[in-house]
Amino acid sequence: MLTIAIVCGAGIATSALVAEQVRDHIASRGREAHVVQATVMDLLSADFQADLVVSTVDLPDALGIPQVSGMPLLLGTNPQVTYDDIDRLLARIDATGAGPVDERR
Repeated sequence: MLTIAIVCGAGIATSALVAEQVRDHIASRGREAHVVQATVMDLLSADFQADLVVSTVDLPDALGIPQVSGMPLLLGTNPQVTYDDIDRLLARIDATGAGPVDERR
């Protein structure tokens, strides 16, 4: 199953808000994914694995995990932008039949 990490500074309140919206979006598409909340420090752990990161903070490109900005979800400015990016990256992952793709935003 795909894992989508929702990352904010502390990994608590903001990521909980964004995670709920991502879960709802994924479910509305008839997909299944494990949506987890995480911190930037979690991402730097050698044990951490995810297929996609939705983040409300700037992350280093060197993570090697596709990244999507979660700010439109958090601010409510244009959530569809984030949803479209998620769908596009998940479709690319599906098309390769492999793990994460190496495309970052």
